[in-house]
Amino acid sequence: MAEKYKSFNSAMLTYFIIVILFVALRLLSSFGLLSFMGEAGDYVFTIVVQIVLLFCGSIFLYSAFKKQKIKRTFGEFGIKKVSWKIVGFSILLGAVVFFLNMFVSSAFNGLIGLLGYEHASGSAISSYSFATLIVNVIFTAVLPGICEEIAHRGMLLKSLSPLGASKAIWISALFFGLLHLNIEQFFYATIIGLFLGFLTMVSNSIVPAMIVHFMNNFLSTYLTFSQVNGLPFGEIVSWVEAVLSSNVFVAIIMTLAILVILLYLLFLLTRKIASLSLKDDINLMQQEFGKQLLREAYLMDLENAKNNVAGQPLSSDAFDRLKQFIIIEDDGQEQKFVMPKYGKLLLAVTMCLGAVLTICTFVWGVL
Repeated sequence: MAEKYKSFNSAMLTYFIIVILFVALRLLSSFGLLSFMGEAGDYVFTIVVQIVLLFCGSIFLYSAFKKQKIKRTFGEFGIKKVSWKIVGFSILLGAVVFFLNMFVSSAFNGLIGLLGYEHASGSAISSYSFATLIVNVIFTAVLPGICEEIAHRGMLLKSLSPLGASKAIWISALFFGLLHLNIEQFFYATIIGLFLGFLTMVSNSIVPAMIVHFMNNFLSTYLTFSQVNGLPFGEIVSWVEAVLSSNVFVAIIMTLAILVILLYLLFLLTRKIASLSLKDDINLMQQEFGKQLLREAYLMDLENAKNNVAGQPLSSDAFDRLKQFIIIEDDGQEQKFVMPKYGKLLLAVTMCLGAVLTICTFVWGVL
């Protein structure tokens, strides 16, 4: 239990520092701190936030506060090797999440538009080269897919897990949504965060969540590239949007049909990833048990040789020790985890700060 308290406090302190520094950077950036760098300023800002704060901050600060090695922190965060089958299904799942996200974000943006929120209007893009696409994919898909998952589905979800799976998923998802500091992105980022948290729980790894996150952002970037350059992917999406906006009845029927198909695919792919992950975990456990069995037999052979008892079979004591390794005896009801006051205060302050700033983007359009 002491280890869980230590993990919780370390994660909350680390995330609090990350949020404070991130907000400070956003404020300085809004006042033109990096304006002298032109377009490169946006890339520098992204590198500092994603790599320095979210990735390095989560790993190194958490390890320092908890006083443990980096390798152990990677293990705690669920960074582990997965099979190529899981990678493939995660890519398909990411595509499904992207299209579902289009519906969710459109609905929410329409709702806040009715409440008087004016959406930021971006300038029309006349040209979009392949080189620009590669750069944008790196900065809007690769880096967030890795770094944001390390912080939220790695550090936060893991440290919050003693509260229970549902609470851990909800709190980490809310933090994920609030960290965007943008009312337009908050809702669908939180929804995606809920799903990514669930996916991490059932797969026992953050790698599938990283892939899904990457695919969602990548397809969003590639969609813009396709529409500007008249490629099939952009043309198909534009055609579907035109059909949906041409007739209300047709739009309702098509929307419901597409949503049903996408949700069904979401269920199937998630279940498949969970099944494959479980098989991988079982195989890994069997390998560990086999190594332990060989170790016990080897130690007994050494003991028998020492006592000059030739040909004596493996004693039951060795199997008893092996069972202790495999089966953990239930020595009473596990003590309920209660958030320590220090970590609970940091959690509340960080949540309130993110909520206030996100509301400010809705009321005054700041940040």
